[in-house]
Amino acid sequence: MSEHATENRPRKSLRESVCEIDRDILRLLMRRHNLLRRMHTAKGHLDPAEEKFLREAWEAAASRVSRDPRLSSRFFTLMQEVAFLPRPEDEPADKRPAFNLAPATAPVDLAMRAPLACRDARAWLYLAAASGRPLRLEPCLMNDPLVDCVKMLNQLGAAITRENEGVNAMPAAPLAALDKVVHVGCSAWNFYLTLGHYLGRPSRAKFVGDPDLRLADFSVARRFAGQMGARLIQAVPKSDGLPVRLECSGVLPDTVRLPADAPTELAEAILLAAPCYAQPLRLDLADMAARAVVFARTLPILEQAGADVRREADTIRVTPGLSALPERPSLPLEAELALLLLGLAPSLGGTVRLEGRWPQTPAARAGWEFLQGLGGDLRREEGETPAVRLSLNAPLVIPAAGLALPPDFPAEWLPLPLALLAQTALRQGSAPLPSALREGCSDEFRADMTSFCTALHLCVEDGVLRPLREEEQSAPSGRGWNAPDPVWALALALAACARDKRQVRLGNPGIITGLYPAFWTLYNGLPAPKMERAPAPAAPALKARRRIITNVLADIPDLPDED
Repeated sequence: MSEHATENRPRKSLRESVCEIDRDILRLLMRRHNLLRRMHTAKGHLDPAEEKFLREAWEAAASRVSRDPRLSSRFFTLMQEVAFLPRPEDEPADKRPAFNLAPATAPVDLAMRAPLACRDARAWLYLAAASGRPLRLEPCLMNDPLVDCVKMLNQLGAAITRENEGVNAMPAAPLAALDKVVHVGCSAWNFYLTLGHYLGRPSRAKFVGDPDLRLADFSVARRFAGQMGARLIQAVPKSDGLPVRLECSGVLPDTVRLPADAPTELAEAILLAAPCYAQPLRLDLADMAARAVVFARTLPILEQAGADVRREADTIRVTPGLSALPERPSLPLEAELALLLLGLAPSLGGTVRLEGRWPQTPAARAGWEFLQGLGGDLRREEGETPAVRLSLNAPLVIPAAGLALPPDFPAEWLPLPLALLAQTALRQGSAPLPSALREGCSDEFRADMTSFCTALHLCVEDGVLRPLREEEQSAPSGRGWNAPDPVWALALALAACARDKRQVRLGNPGIITGLYPAFWTLYNGLPAPKMERAPAPAAPALKARRRIITNVLADIPDLPDED
């Protein structure tokens, strides 16, 4: 090739060069993943000595190019746990590349028992196991966190069984603080619940969990443990997630003061475990901004269980003992999922009725206020079977003034109002974003919001949602959009109720079933899904066996004797 032809060759733009480098990084990560699989033992895991060698080598190399701990520690953990799709030649021919979201657009007619609060169910199961008393919860939201909690409590000595849609805690010896490795599953709340149980007793334990908890930040719990005469040690150097080792003296101070940055789950876990401690405990939450959430979630459960709990301003005093643990406690509905299900009414028009009691937490009150702002007929039905009901004559169209969000509306629920705004943008051409979605959100949320809008063929321009023009659209991907968490996936499914001719695809539909296993049955059955299971068909009756009686006798010859 001549020099003239080389000079005339168009140069790649910086943007194209970066994209090419990103593709090379992905190819290297896939190659690394395949090599790690070849290093796995017969049990399907990497040998700890091998993983330690790889980690130390990575940290040494990373320290020469960066001082950022996210590169030296968290990025390595992510590389170890990330999963890839099989190669195209290894995939089944009929494998769906992505889940196409195409709900029926007729007015919804949904009446069902609402999914009940998962966190309350786990709190009751812990109290039953810690006291050794029987308890029955039905129906339960049988998702991954609850199943993991049942397995975790059984590891510690409980006798809990699952039966259909319910959970039974059988009478057993109260939970001890066994010196063992405890697997807490995928939920940080499960970890804090077990941590609270161990902190009040002389004990040692090691806690392990799913990959998400290895990337979590439990540094506040590590610093706080010293106040309760304990030591929490990270098993992996320079890591803030699981696995961790715990050593407890069991000697508690008269008053424990939680730091301002303590998660609400830590305070809730200590309050739930305190009635089973050997001595009274005073927990001071004055420094915590979210102390009202802790009180609203925990105190009603402890009072219903017969615990001696006294509140003095922001301090709670708990005396050991549970005097009246009910065998069938009443659980409220899961507000996060109920908000989504009730959102089907403004999305499609029609009526949604959920049997269950609306919670009285600050987040649930903000969610109710948000639903009231949508218009329509929203009401609570009291009586023997409490329920909530929302009806709209036609799909909601948000006015030009925008959508008002209550000040206490939880940040983790923001994808749901964003889904309703996306519906208006798809139907009317634009929708203004409220200030909570423009200014009051984190950089991570903004990145997820941009990706979410692109999956719906929308973009954000000067604080307004609008459809993408044809020249702005990229080539369609057969894999669909991978939601970062279940709430984002639920929001995409809700927004798809107003889809246009372009398809909306979800690449990881299984992320929703970990939170709400029955969701896709409900979604695919719209506009009038049947959520009650059909009775099992009766087994066919066995034919009566004929018995023939005769007078004939068998003549059995004598057998010859053996030598």
